[in-house]
Amino acid sequence: MTWSTKPVFCFTGKSPKPRKQMEALAIKAGGSVTKSITNSTAILVIADPNSTSAKAQKARAMGVELISPEEFFEICLGSQSVEQVFEEKPFTVKKKPKNHQKKNRHSSKRRIQL
Repeated sequence: MTWSTKPVFCFTGKSPKPRKQMEALAIKAGGSVTKSITNSTAILVIADPNSTSAKAQKARAMGVELISPEEFFEICLGSQSVEQVFEEKPFTVKKKPKNHQKKNRHSSKRRIQL
């Protein structure tokens, strides 16, 4: 699916697929993911629409759209089935490699002056 602006997704509650895979699917669909509700959050994917969790309460107060995991899959996948997509190629979120190396701040040999 293509978006006019990059939507920010947030997830809460149990999901039918692992959270990492759902986040990767949102990114592949052109969105981004946040761990908490912010002013930029557009959609909260929530398993229980009656949830009273802090995340759900904050989303309701801020006017964030609440959708079920099934609706999330429809938005991101369109006509493809969830099983078909996850069977074809599992989604994973790649961690950025750490480029920094530990610098040896102290010499292994100490010089003693007498």
